[in-house]
Amino acid sequence: MKYTTRQAQVAINTWLRQYNQIRPHHALNMRPPAPETRLEKPKINGRI
Repeated sequence: MKYTTRQAQVAINTWLRQYNQIRPHHALNMRPPAPETRLEKPKINGRI
């Protein structure tokens, strides 16, 4: 099977999204891994 670079990148990105954001993980009580590792964005109050 021959892929263009673009086709390969789309396939890899699709797999990564499914693996990190959708699939259930036993060690996380069947939750996907991504929500467990997200960091809250720092709040900016406009002062230096």
